[in-house]
Amino acid sequence: MLRLLTRLIGLLLLAGGFIALIVDGTRSIAAGRVMVTSISRGTSAVFPGLYQSLQSSVENVSAFLWDPVLTTLMLAPVSVAFGGVGALLILLSHRRSAPLYYARR
Repeated sequence: MLRLLTRLIGLLLLAGGFIALIVDGTRSIAAGRVMVTSISRGTSAVFPGLYQSLQSSVENVSAFLWDPVLTTLMLAPVSVAFGGVGALLILLSHRRSAPLYYARR
């Protein structure tokens, strides 16, 4: 059951990454230059309150963790982040193949 849930979440994230890639591509074609939506810009546009509360709560724990670490990670494109996490979850949800045993003579 957990494997099914992991695979479903992975597929949804992979689909979200593909949709974000299509949106960035159409925006780039319309603007005539490459436009990529970063995680910070996408999060602040979709969930402005969540982004602000995340920033304040992480800064309360450690200012070093927010400024150089998470701000650098938040510059990654949404499509790469969603696609990467989705692909990782799909790879983790695969069943391991049973080892082959050969009969001895």
